[in-house]
Amino acid sequence: MVKRWLWLPGLVAAVFLVAAAVAPRLASAQRTVDLVVGCNPVSITYDNGTAITTVAAGVEPAGSLETMWKYLPAEGRWLGYMASAPEASDLQTVERLGVVFVCVNAVATITMPQIGG
Repeated sequence: MVKRWLWLPGLVAAVFLVAAAVAPRLASAQRTVDLVVGCNPVSITYDNGTAITTVAAGVEPAGSLETMWKYLPAEGRWLGYMASAPEASDLQTVERLGVVFVCVNAVATITMPQIGG
């Protein structure tokens, strides 16, 4: 009867090894959104407080990003980020699942973390 359960420790070890191998891939999973020329509404999947420059770095090809805009309905105004003058921009951080308008001058993509990542 005891010998029947000898496979259990091996199975548990195998499950842990598979989980350890898959977990880094899940944590670093990414989402790519296609952008057309002009301004595209994009739901941001970065954590709250992520710098807008981090979001901007995810836009490819390099040089295609012109501006990013976020509307503040409670204040009735827009915050903006200009790729050519980031120091003069008032949009500094983003919120998870907040919408930002990403304006590009060529067909592009933006890569961000997966929603579950």
